[in-house]
Amino acid sequence: MALLEIDNLHKAFSQYVAVQSFNIKVDKGEFVSFLGPSGCGKTTTLRMIAGFEQPTSGTIRIAGADITNVPANRRNIGMVFQSYALFPNMTVANNIKFGLKIAKQPDAVQQERLEEMLRIIHMEEFAGRFPHQLSGGQQQRVALARALALRPQVLLLDEPLSALDAKIRISLRQEIRSIQRQLGITTIYVTHDQEEALSISDRIVVMSKGNIEQIGTPTEIYNTPATRFVASFVGTLNVLNAEVKNGAQKEVAIDGQTVSVSDAVDVPMGQSIAVAIRPEAIRLKADAAGSANRLRGTVNDVYFLGSVVRVHIQLEKQFVNLDMFNDPGTIFPNVGDTVELSFASDACRVLKQSAEAAIAAEVV
Repeated sequence: MALLEIDNLHKAFSQYVAVQSFNIKVDKGEFVSFLGPSGCGKTTTLRMIAGFEQPTSGTIRIAGADITNVPANRRNIGMVFQSYALFPNMTVANNIKFGLKIAKQPDAVQQERLEEMLRIIHMEEFAGRFPHQLSGGQQQRVALARALALRPQVLLLDEPLSALDAKIRISLRQEIRSIQRQLGITTIYVTHDQEEALSISDRIVVMSKGNIEQIGTPTEIYNTPATRFVASFVGTLNVLNAEVKNGAQKEVAIDGQTVSVSDAVDVPMGQSIAVAIRPEAIRLKADAAGSANRLRGTVNDVYFLGSVVRVHIQLEKQFVNLDMFNDPGTIFPNVGDTVELSFASDACRVLKQSAEAAIAAEVV
């Protein structure tokens, strides 16, 4: 059953539309990430859920209750900000207990909750320290504990790891996910980092220019992108122009070479479409395991990326990237070699237009 329901949420600032037609139902205990580039509307949506921004139209409900016009301090929502927002003159303990004091919880309850939160974030020995005596990762743990101390129905996190270095980000995002599962709290997480969203989310909402492009599990978002924007934003992808040869047979031509695709092709013969293939789905030479498609090209460059070697191949007018694992003994092609690529039909997907383009087309 959905705990958080957002219906047709819309937010405009004068002539600028920040969010439009936003709809989602989030189940109790679910971890949902809002993913997209800067300015796509993800933080504005989060702020509307928190009560810091008033929607132009639409409805927000928690546990069936309409909270659209309820003040932020009465929504029973916890918020973790990018900038930590800890009180510099308060110890870790007092920062965590701050919301409980404002709520006039009994001292015994405050102490019990404090000890529980310190235990959850593994910072029992830091209770008496001040924020300036902590690392960035430790400060963000304290901010998380402060948000969780009030036992909110929904936890909101606004790019909480963006100010941290790469190794700490990876460690802390795993810790946040572990705590979220332990407490079973419904969580909305805003990020522009695709790897972050893919690694910790139950579902991802991909946004672009105020619109939802796709909602799905990490596997669905990565393997079956719904639009060209999703395909290009999430992961490395080959997006190729193709010409429809036989829509009924799902056949298209890429630089004059016919291949079959996994999706229905509902456009006339000869029309141009975009198709997508992940670099890791392509093999060199014929692979008998279901690789129905073949493309011939010339190796333009070879890039060593550690565990992966990326081969950049020119067809006729377009380029394709192919990823090979850096296994011992693997022989990689040389620049200038003529190679044959193979890939399965279900690895080659037809891309739809973006949500923004679809809305524009409807208006026209």
